[in-house]
Amino acid sequence: MSLKHNKIKNTGILFELLVRKIATDVLDGKQDSFAIKLMREHFHPKSELGKELQLYRTFFNTPKLTESKAFNMLDLIVQRRRSLNEKVLSAQKFLLIKEIKQNCDLKQFLNGRVPSYKVYASIYKLFESGSDDVMQLEDVVKSRFLVVEHLQGIFKEEEIIKESSYVEALRGQDEEIRYLSYKFLLERFNEKYSNFNDKQKALLREYINKGTDVEQFRKYAIAEATFLESQIKKQSVKIKNEVTRIKLHEVVAQLKNIQAKPIIKENHITALLIAYQLVQDMNSLS
Repeated sequence: MSLKHNKIKNTGILFELLVRKIATDVLDGKQDSFAIKLMREHFHPKSELGKELQLYRTFFNTPKLTESKAFNMLDLIVQRRRSLNEKVLSAQKFLLIKEIKQNCDLKQFLNGRVPSYKVYASIYKLFESGSDDVMQLEDVVKSRFLVVEHLQGIFKEEEIIKESSYVEALRGQDEEIRYLSYKFLLERFNEKYSNFNDKQKALLREYINKGTDVEQFRKYAIAEATFLESQIKKQSVKIKNEVTRIKLHEVVAQLKNIQAKPIIKENHITALLIAYQLVQDMNSLS
């Protein structure tokens, strides 16, 4: 029987999605996100869930390793994972999932974007695999090689979302310091995005929440780029200043470029955010 990845039981992914839930709640003006409460209750260092999260995080907090060191590290972490109390871990995970269901739509929550999804899935399979199950051997081997390539810096998964400084700050903290830092980080995040207009916030929300469906977000971004292009062209005929007209032409060129792209990247998001602000400023002057 082959190993199956279960996203809803992947501790690393659940934590990533809770982090992103905080981000979207802040964008919606909700300072008291339920995700913070769940993190504090379920991922503290003494819980089995918190211990498993730290094992997941070890794979992402390590500098590039040689192949032999990567295999040694992998074996050590998998061995440490087997020392966790499985019954307690399962019970804690069940309670966490239950509380997530009580606070939001679980299907929508699980659609959140997760960077390094394949790495997380491979780690999960290795954690869940039986040491003597021959039927799982092929999946275990594939997962081991993928994780080792990740530790070597060789494996480059297709980028889903480039992590913000906000997420990096959350991850960079020690466990207990991180919990004490949430309020500060939320305030900083809110300061950065509080002045965004509704269109800009909607774009960021889509970027965070559209899940791994890259094509769906691409269609959204192209539609917005097309709309913005038409708005800027419409308003630009009223502009007499030659320098300003040249700058507007450059923005339109960027928007046309987005419409032709197979994958929407962070620099395209930035261009759209700038265009939204530009259209708002031009409309206010007309």
